Amino acid sequence: RRVLLPRAPRELMATAKTGLPELKVAETWDSCIENTVRKLAYGTLGGGLIAVILFRGVAARSAVAGLGAGVGIGMGYTECKHEFELVDKAAAAK
Repeated sequence: RRVLLPRAPRELMATAKTGLPELKVAETWDSCIENTVRKLAYGTLGGGLIAVILFRGVAARSAVAGLGAGVGIGMGYTECKHEFELVDKAAAAK
């Protein structure tokens, strides 16, 4: 039987790990890639669901699903940019 434990917030996880700058950048890349792929999937699925409900044509459905994917990637990029700015500010403060 598996017991599921709640996940710690990213801020706590970052402070619990080693303080090497290279590892912080690697951890940030890992979380950014994971976050962007997740948002891409959610955006594509959400856009595809809306497209199936609202549109009949294949081209319109594909366009709306592509729009959802673009929104997902854009959100992931923006959050990654913010996370790297935080890493940069933390490195500059030391």
